Amino acid sequence: MDSGPPTAKAAFHPRTAARRDKGLGRLRLRDAVAMAVGGMIGGGIFSVLGVTDALAGHLAVGSFVTGGAIAMVTAHSFAALSERAGRSGGLFVYLHNAGFPRTGSYTSWLLMFGYLIVLAVYGFTFGHYAAHAFGLPGAFANGFAVLILLVFLGINLRGVGASALSEDLVVLIKVAVLALISAIGFAHFSPERLAPLDDKGLAGAIVASASIFVAYEGFELLAYDYDDLVRPRWTLPRALYLSVAIVALVYVTVTIGSQMLVSDEVIVAQKEVAFAAAGQAALGPAGYWIASLGALLAASSAINATLFSTARQMHEIAQANELPAAFARTRAGLPVTALVFLAVFGGAFAMLPDITALLIFGSAVFLAVFGATNLLAALVLAGFWTRLVSGTGFLACLGALVVLGIQLILHDQATLLLIGVSLASVSILHLAFSWQQKRNPRSGAV
Repeated sequence: MDSGPPTAKAAFHPRTAARRDKGLGRLRLRDAVAMAVGGMIGGGIFSVLGVTDALAGHLAVGSFVTGGAIAMVTAHSFAALSERAGRSGGLFVYLHNAGFPRTGSYTSWLLMFGYLIVLAVYGFTFGHYAAHAFGLPGAFANGFAVLILLVFLGINLRGVGASALSEDLVVLIKVAVLALISAIGFAHFSPERLAPLDDKGLAGAIVASASIFVAYEGFELLAYDYDDLVRPRWTLPRALYLSVAIVALVYVTVTIGSQMLVSDEVIVAQKEVAFAAAGQAALGPAGYWIASLGALLAASSAINATLFSTARQMHEIAQANELPAAFARTRAGLPVTALVFLAVFGGAFAMLPDITALLIFGSAVFLAVFGATNLLAALVLAGFWTRLVSGTGFLACLGALVVLGIQLILHDQATLLLIGVSLASVSILHLAFSWQQKRNPRSGAV
């Protein structure tokens, strides 16, 4: 067992905090599925399409299927562990219940860092779509990325936050935009556009599935809302499986539809704004603006919701002695320190020159977290089937991390160094914080 200080109350997924703060009622199956689908799609699909095509070519669709399979297995582990815990939580709570509080504490730090990277992905997406829409050089993309983060920092510092109704509306709009352009693509379906299917080989598809796995981050949010679900033991597993399946279907549909509309060369050449190119091919200038505005709206909404609620999550964890006390301080009830921290560092990472580095970074973090979830499920849960599925999920996540590592060693040492230095910094800071807590413990919630 893992000894350590008392752990905090359950951490929850950042994009659910807005809904809790708005006091929404109990969640039915369709409500839970909508939340998870919105959380996964986020602004990600508008960014990952070009990167996936660059790595996997005509087999890009296979990369999304592989990522969806890993997500589905992990969803099974979350469902089983949540049923065992019988309460809202996540890996943080599961590890505490299993007697690993220090590991749970470190996981909360790793998750906060992962959500910061996700925030940077959304900022990067907004910046590049905005610069491209206005016909400005790529250098302006960094300015737009920082600007949108500062705008929503100001909005959140005024206490406006995120509206659950607006979140649902944005989910509906972006799914409608994706469906419209993809449907037009399928109307022009031609098998020759995907021949030969393995133009970049199976290895490319595997590398791509690991590199863009962050696109499936978000289904785990339902584990943090276990207490808010109607008949949670029945609703949670079905909502998890349905949401992962729906999102995988959306990604597959968008990928094939886009490849029917524009060549892989165009998608790769414009990988930061690949969906805008597909929109233009589908409906001309109108399609270009529909796709671009859909991406800008989706990224904006995702930035607002993530900034709003991750800051509150950091505040709650700090109140429970798992983050420095500065993050527990508020001004007019607002977690100012956390908001500024997220906006500043999210903006810094959003200024990386290539979206691929951000996607790989985020994917590595969530593959590690989901791998740990699967491993814990395989170790503590009863039943041969559950252990087999969860064990397979752990091996899949571990394999994906190994693939990422090899890919970076061979082709992108700069990103590998960035990831290594960043994670080492998080680990060192967590160790220093834990040591300080032992010397000067604060009282906090358990």
